[in-house]
Amino acid sequence: MKTSVRRGAVVVLLGFSVACGSSGPTSPSGISQPPSLPSPTPRPPINFPPLSGPSRSFIFDGELTYLLRSADPNWRLDVSDHTRKSRFVLYDNGAFVLQYPSLGEGGYGYRGQYQDVNGVIMFMCEFNGRRVGDPWDATGTLKGDSLTVQYDVIMKHADFEDAVYVLMR
Repeated sequence: MKTSVRRGAVVVLLGFSVACGSSGPTSPSGISQPPSLPSPTPRPPINFPPLSGPSRSFIFDGELTYLLRSADPNWRLDVSDHTRKSRFVLYDNGAFVLQYPSLGEGGYGYRGQYQDVNGVIMFMCEFNGRRVGDPWDATGTLKGDSLTVQYDVIMKHADFEDAVYVLMR
């Protein structure tokens, strides 16, 4: 019995030896690296019109009603304090600045450019040194002395809030 077990073990070892070849142990092959992607072409700097010349200032007048799913039909989301203290300054040359005076000394602002086509204003702004939306970041509607501003999804996720502004006299 011991002899047949030994012969079986020798046969199994011989089988492993033939199956693995005679080259001896091998090291794992190197993992091939995927081809490197070309670096993205940097966007050219944004050249907004200068914040100068004749302008109109619009101060916060009220929030837009948010449609939220809630058991309470009277529940709604109010805008933040910095939005309540914000203002838009529209320059006649197509430049604008959205100012947040409550966010530090001298106020904090986002500058950009706008186009006004029959009372519909398309805003494109600079956000942290880069252009955010494509092609526009917000839309405004101008009716009399009232400016209603609604942001795109990207800007809303960055805490910009839809609101109504009124011309400051």
